[in-house]
Amino acid sequence: MTRAFHNGRIVKPRRPMFRISLAALCFGLACRARRAEVAPTAAGAFAPKTVIPAARAVPAAAPLGYLDESRVGPPRDGGTLRRRLLGEPATLNAVLQSGAPEQEVLQYLSRNLLDLDSRMQVVPGLAQSYAVSPDGRSYTFAIRKDACWEDGSPVTAGDAVFTIRRIVDPAVPSPVFKSVFDGLESVEATGERSFTARFREPYAYRAMAFVLPLLPERRFAGRNFLHAPDNRAPLSNGPYRLASWHAQSELVLERNPRAWGDRGHFDRVVFKVLPEDSVSYRALVGDQVDETRLDTSGRERAAADSAFRACCRMVEYYDLGWNYIALNNRSPLFSNPVVRRALTMLLDRGGIVRGIFRGSARILSGPWAPDSPAYDPGVLPLPFDPGGAAALLEASGWRDTNGDGIRDRDGREFVFDLLVSSGTTTGRQIDETFVAELGRAGIRANIRTLEWATFTERVDAGNFDAASLAWSASDPNPDPYPYWHSSQFPPRGLNSEFYRNPEADRLMDAARREHDGNRRLAIYHRLHRILRDDAPVIFVATSSQKFGFRRRVRGLVTSPLGLSGLWPGPIGWWAADGDPPASSLR
Repeated sequence: MTRAFHNGRIVKPRRPMFRISLAALCFGLACRARRAEVAPTAAGAFAPKTVIPAARAVPAAAPLGYLDESRVGPPRDGGTLRRRLLGEPATLNAVLQSGAPEQEVLQYLSRNLLDLDSRMQVVPGLAQSYAVSPDGRSYTFAIRKDACWEDGSPVTAGDAVFTIRRIVDPAVPSPVFKSVFDGLESVEATGERSFTARFREPYAYRAMAFVLPLLPERRFAGRNFLHAPDNRAPLSNGPYRLASWHAQSELVLERNPRAWGDRGHFDRVVFKVLPEDSVSYRALVGDQVDETRLDTSGRERAAADSAFRACCRMVEYYDLGWNYIALNNRSPLFSNPVVRRALTMLLDRGGIVRGIFRGSARILSGPWAPDSPAYDPGVLPLPFDPGGAAALLEASGWRDTNGDGIRDRDGREFVFDLLVSSGTTTGRQIDETFVAELGRAGIRANIRTLEWATFTERVDAGNFDAASLAWSASDPNPDPYPYWHSSQFPPRGLNSEFYRNPEADRLMDAARREHDGNRRLAIYHRLHRILRDDAPVIFVATSSQKFGFRRRVRGLVTSPLGLSGLWPGPIGWWAADGDPPASSLR
């Protein structure tokens, strides 16, 4: 998964997923009403034991189908595709990537050993085949003979071994991939284009670890890996190569003359860095970009805008992503799960679904989207209950002892900063709703807007009180270990909330070893209830993903993995008419 930050959701990475800003992911979930008792968890008994009242049902959004234009055509080659980036990539080193902007650009530059198709099935990439040993611990890969880098040199087993060894190197931060290579015993080349990776124990989702781009070993020889020139000027083994990168402005890709396999239809791809939704909407309608993500207000604006209808179309679907408000569990404000539950009960998620999302979202009760098999529909979301939340805060020692209207305990007032990335309209609306209700409950939260790079740096390091974020799914692996296991605190992993619960750790460890699918799902369902009750973050909603596209762009395919988390994904897009005028590219 990847982490990114934008209007609607923040993506938390994992080879798994990417985290993005709440603005980019924000879209919700429906709940079912019934009574549920919250019992003590392994983190400690609750004081007092709480009976959770029935949550008010929120009408589910209308079902959304998936789009498949892969057989529409024939495709036309040529032209320039102009895409929006929510923020500046922090790097184009595939091992170091941590957000959606990096993932979106790297998909054009770097082929993976294995890929995922629109049905979420593993398919060949750089590797033409692989074999698993009878004990499930060894994976042997054969790399395609025609796979090469843009300078004509072959992609070798040495490149794969180098890449994986950098991922597991303790000195290298690799938040997207490090956790999926936990337990690696060895990785060795067995030929020029074959290698074997051996692990201490089998893992049910191990093959997905190899949905992995490679680095050219020789380009990093004798260089500081974290500061190598290739981190901003990577050598491509994909259908496109990097032509130019103008900081905070645009990245231009052009065809890779040495490309093998699917080569893509556009001659050039221009990524424009446009953090603001309103700016990107005007750029779309004004023929400056060909696609942009839309939040709910953008969707409504587009529906009423004759200029949009004349030039563009809406693409909407549900994916595996979801949005949330991260709470730093190391902070004395948020270290108690009772307090975290109280904060969840102060967020009117039903009102957010009805108002901000206009029904195009579903309330969330745990760390998976409802379309994931790991999600247990019997685990109801905590209700919006300001009275019940106040009682929990009082029982936890947070009272207004000096009459200034702010709760305090042991001399500390309940005041904190809530970070949000710039340009996240939906995220800010949710934050403002939350802050208002917190104020009525005697808690003061200050919304702090940060530009993308600063925001992601602070969140990835766990340097925050609270932050608006989201998960953006880039593969179907439901394993929560990289995000919630106590061994995955930064900089090792993605548990930037510093959540710790021994029972949750035990269940996550057990699920990784369990190869029976039904038993593994039963473990996830138990874990779902613990995470609902512990509330390590405020689970908000999963919303439909909304995009505006110029009508000239064809060949779109959507799936629960989104538009870009599958192969060929955007590589299969093409232009139905001529290239835009050169003036529109400036």
